[in-house]
Amino acid sequence: MSKRVGFFRKSKNSNKELVVLFEKIQEIRSKSTDQDWEDKNFVKKLESLEKAASKRVLELLKAKKIKTADDFYRASFIFHHGKNYKSYLIATALAAVSHHLGEPWGKNLYAITLDRLLLSIGLPQQFGSQFIKKQGKYKLAPLNKHTSDKERKKYLIEPLAKLKAREKELNKED
Repeated sequence: MSKRVGFFRKSKNSNKELVVLFEKIQEIRSKSTDQDWEDKNFVKKLESLEKAASKRVLELLKAKKIKTADDFYRASFIFHHGKNYKSYLIATALAAVSHHLGEPWGKNLYAITLDRLLLSIGLPQQFGSQFIKKQGKYKLAPLNKHTSDKERKKYLIEPLAKLKAREKELNKED
């Protein structure tokens, strides 16, 4: 049985080292402010931590020490903050395994990481989970027009109308 601990649930068989890596990164991200993201030292330190965590996740995978649905979810989450298609490809595969093993939110993370992967290789996103900032305004990143709201719902992504409303909300002046 899984229970919620910190930022995410864990099972008794969760990889303890991976839990610590994930929790540390998520704590930093959740407590960060807009000012933090403007601070080059903050960003550099977080990117360094995430790069080291990604490297360690690959080592744990190779050693077959990532086994549970929540382990694969955490591993995917670490990679989904990467900066290139390789990170997003790994994140997408790990999220798919997480979902396959029974993590309910694995399918949502799969959709998010797939969207990032597609955008990183110059293709439109599938589900609409990603926004980009151009000339100081947020915009829904290019989107595959053939994806239905029914398919979005299946992957726990909001309908297109709500995504477009979020775009407007992101651009409201205070």
